[in-house]
This record gives sequence, structure tokens and C-alpha cells, in this order.
Amino acid sequence: MKPRQLWITMFFFIVGVLGIIQFKISPYNHSLSALIGIWEGFYEINPNLVDPNFVVYKSGGYDGQFFYLLAKDLFNDSDWNLIVDSFYFRYHRIGLSLFSGFVSHLLGSELYPLITLTILFSTFLFSVYCLYDLLPEKSKWLVLFYILSPYSLNSNLLLVADSFFVSLAIISYYFFTKKNLTLSFLFFLITVFTRELGVLFLAPIVLGALYQRQWKQVILFSLPGILFLGFLYFGWKNSPNHLGTNPLGFKDMTDFPLFGFVKSFFDQNQFQFKLKEFPKLLFLVSFLSMIMISISSIKNSLQKDLNLLVPILGSLLVIAIAEEGYWRSFDNLSRMFTLILPFSLLLEGVTKKPSFKIFLITSLTLFFFLLVRIFFITPTKEYFLAL
Repeated sequence: MKPRQLWITMFFFIVGVLGIIQFKISPYNHSLSALIGIWEGFYEINPNLVDPNFVVYKSGGYDGQFFYLLAKDLFNDSDWNLIVDSFYFRYHRIGLSLFSGFVSHLLGSELYPLITLTILFSTFLFSVYCLYDLLPEKSKWLVLFYILSPYSLNSNLLLVADSFFVSLAIISYYFFTKKNLTLSFLFFLITVFTRELGVLFLAPIVLGALYQRQWKQVILFSLPGILFLGFLYFGWKNSPNHLGTNPLGFKDMTDFPLFGFVKSFFDQNQFQFKLKEFPKLLFLVSFLSMIMISISSIKNSLQKDLNLLVPILGSLLVIAIAEEGYWRSFDNLSRMFTLILPFSLLLEGVTKKPSFKIFLITSLTLFFFLLVRIFFITPTKEYFLAL
């Protein structure tokens, strides 16, 4: 795949995304705020944070509202009165809210949806270029699967941070492989503050530097994790006035491996399989095929792939122990696979593995299902405009 072909593909991708966004917001007065997913309940308990004329749903809503509310409250002059579902769970992932909130504070908070979309997709497109450059010459065409990742696209359209986190991780890893340690450190720092799984990229780098006695790298790439722990401690010592409507602990979000998948098929202790459950099977196939790919890489190229395998295995563990609520939601489940797809493309000799082909086929199938879901399945919700 030549660079010119990449730019043409990215141009058509942008055009396609603009069309999808236009379709999604057209039933809601063509307001980009419809993408945030603000629910009436959180609007009522955070009346000073929601901008006038923003779309508020009478039922439903999604996690984009928490990134928005946190972004608004970070730059709000009033007291720390933010109320979300679980404060600490949202607070740990402050990166996107910090960037979007800062720019929105400068340019006007009514522009938050546009600013966030711009940040998300511009970061994603830069990460596409970085991944393209990292791939071997004969495998550069594989970047198409990242461009068409249903996981990244869905995350960005929902204005949540998962794709942003992965884009930052790719950019960080790109600068690390290019020996630009300063930029790599800066992007890894933002990555960790965007989602705590970022430490899984740093752990093998620090251990490798320790083994090679490269003390500068040890200190440099330990700092993001240390600063993040300090940030968590600060949050615990300076809690807001309300810890959330449904404070979540680790046990609330986890189960025994794949128990969540099995339980998601039961309703009132009765097994039910409906057509809408089919994507879950595709996710399971993706999960199992990625397990096989990881095992093969551990056996054949552990030393070369260690920096990639640690975050991939970490993501697979998160998927395995996810409780049934995650498996019941296409949006929640798809976001868990966001990291796995692009970094699996970089594994040594991965194109020769049949399980990798299965993984790519299921990902591509889920991409087309996402489009069908957006255009034909997702119903229009009842809404009103914030005062």
C-alpha cells in the first residue's frame, strides 16, 4: 500500500464519518450534542453543568455524558459538586475530559461536541499514519483494518475515551520505536491519564530498561505510573461532595472468566437467544482467536513481541472477567476490543496464523454490523433541549 493510497483512503473515511454523524444527529435538531448521550436524570442532578439547547434524552443516555460533565466541572468556578454514576471510576480516566474541557473553556463550552470530535478523530488519523509507518512494507495494507475498526469508530461516535486512549498508545509506541524518548514519554503520560491500562505499555519497557541497565529510561518511563498513582491519591484525599449515584467497586464490574458471557444469555433464570445476541458470538470468536494468536506469539516470538503482548493480554483479561452487563451491551463490549486490533497487526509473523485471519474477518463483519445498527436498528429516542 503506497502513501498516496493511504491518504485517499483516509479522505473517504472522513467523508464517510461525516455522513454517519449527520445521519445520527438529524432526528435531534441536527445538534452534535446528541452524540454526548445526556440522560434526563443526570441533567436534573447537574443543572449548572449542561449547556443550554443541548440534547437531553428522557431515557437511555451513555458514557459520553460523564466525560462531558467531568470536562465542564473541571473548569467550573463553583464547588466540586459533580454527580456521576461512580466518581472514582470516571475520575481515573480524566485525560479526554481534561483536553476537551480545556479547549472548550477557551472557545466556549457550547462547542464541546465539535471540539471533542475533532480531538478524537484527528488523534485517530495521526495514529493511523503511525501504525502504517510501523508496519512492514509487505503488510502496510493491514492498516485498512484499523481504519475500519468498528471498535474505534463506535468509541469516537459515542464521544468516549477508548479510541483516544488507543490512538495515544500507538503514537507513544511509535515515538518509542523511533527512539524519540521525550515525545514517547509525553504521549505515554497522557495515555496513562486517559485510561489506567496505559501502565501495561510501560511495564515491559521499564523492565527491559532495567535488564539493560538503561537508568534514564527506567526513570523516564516509570514517571507516568508514579504520577498517576499520585493523582489517584490526590483524588482520594480531595473527594467531591458526592461519590456517585452508583459507586462501583472492582467486584461490581467483574466475574469469573467468561461467566459474564454465559449469564448475559439468561433473563430471569431462563436461557434466551435472540437475533440481537448474534454479535456477542462474533465477539467471543474474536476473543478466542486472539487468545490463540497470543499463545502462538508467546511460544514463537515472546522477546520481540513482549511490549505488544502485555497490553493485549491485559485487554483480553478485562474482557474475560467482565460482568454480564458488559456482555449485554454492544457498545460496552466493542470498546473493550479497541486496543487489541491495531496492536495485533504488529505482532511478529501474525499474518501467517489462521486464527489471525478469523480475527480480522470477525472484526470486519462487526464493522458492517455497526453500520447496519446505526442506519437501520437504533431507534430515535424521545428528547428535549436543555434550558
